[in-house]
Amino acid sequence: MKQKQSFTISNDISLRRPCKADFAFLARHMRRRDRRELCATHGGVDAALLERFVLNSALSLTLCARGRAVGLAGIAPDGLLAPCACVWLLTARGVEKYPLGFFKAARAVLKHFLSFYPTLYNYIDLRYPQAVRFALMLGGHTAGRRVYIHGAPFQLFIFRRNQLWEEQ
Repeated sequence: MKQKQSFTISNDISLRRPCKADFAFLARHMRRRDRRELCATHGGVDAALLERFVLNSALSLTLCARGRAVGLAGIAPDGLLAPCACVWLLTARGVEKYPLGFFKAARAVLKHFLSFYPTLYNYIDLRYPQAVRFALMLGGHTAGRRVYIHGAPFQLFIFRRNQLWEEQ
């Protein structure tokens, strides 16, 4: 039997490899604004979409709070030897109960992802102010003009190695 490997961030928060059960669970329990963002960009949310996200990623992780999946993150490179990748994070209800642990986990995951690609990016739905604030707290910078996807405003955020928080 293959054992799951996990990495503990705090007493409540840990990281591990995604498993098939995570996709269905996160699709059912995704936070409303994460769901709305995916509906604008991908037309809906289901376990198959989340599984495709993981399959198309060079690296992905499940964030767990007290053993329960509350987030899924990954990086999808632009190409085989590309210097940048699209970083993504989706959260389930309950993650807000662990704000400090969640932030520490996200920071550790972002730093790990940046060790593979010096530049990470994604478009964030501007109707999701918590996601915008979170990206800024993690050292993300806006770039370019906002774009509209099915009428919803999105802004490009870029994360680079050696951000201020990484030097501390």
